[in-house]
Amino acid sequence: MTLSRAEVDHVATLARLGLSDAEKDRLLGELEAILGHIARLQRVDTSTLAETAQVGDLVNVMRVDVPEEPIGAAAALRNAPATDGGYFVVGAIQGTELDT
Repeated sequence: MTLSRAEVDHVATLARLGLSDAEKDRLLGELEAILGHIARLQRVDTSTLAETAQVGDLVNVMRVDVPEEPIGAAAALRNAPATDGGYFVVGAIQGTELDT
């Protein structure tokens, strides 16, 4: 598939990319190559494959969820760098120091 320079300009504008002319020329070739690969993939006959077919053997690696007793507030706060009563003390999101 071939793209025009105007189409590359349009995509760059939609993506809010400030590209130089050299970058647009380079991307034109790269986008054409990507679209060529996609067109090639679209020609592959997948009509005999199930929709959920996998190429590898997948297994569920998650452990069984077993309910346990909660650890409690004291244990949860034990290794915290700073606490206030039963709460964690954390710094301001935009600050660099703890707000204490």
